[in-house]
Amino acid sequence: MIYSDTRGNDPPPKGERRVGAKVTVVAVPVTDTCKEVVDGLVRRTIPRDTLVDARGPWAFQRQALIQALDRVGTGSDISNLIELCRAAGLRVRVLIPE
Repeated sequence: MIYSDTRGNDPPPKGERRVGAKVTVVAVPVTDTCKEVVDGLVRRTIPRDTLVDARGPWAFQRQALIQALDRVGTGSDISNLIELCRAAGLRVRVLIPE
C-alpha cells in the first residue's frame, strides 16, 4: 500500500481496509449547506445525503498507482488524486468512520 495524506491523518486501521479495493480514501459526510451557483446566482441547494469530503489518507495498491500513472501519462493537467483516479478509470472505495 502507498499512502498519500495532505491533512496529517494516520493510515486507516487494517480492519477498515476493504478487500479488493485498489484505491481507498477516508471521508466524512458533508454537513454544511451546499449551493449550486451559476453566473454568480444561487441556482439550488444541493442535497447532501450522498456528498462526502474526501479528507484522506488515500491508500493505493502499488500496482494500481503505477497503472494509473501509465494510463494518464506525464503530459496531463492532473492536480489531485480524485482527478488522477477519474482519468485512469479507477474506482475509489470510500471509508466513512463511525
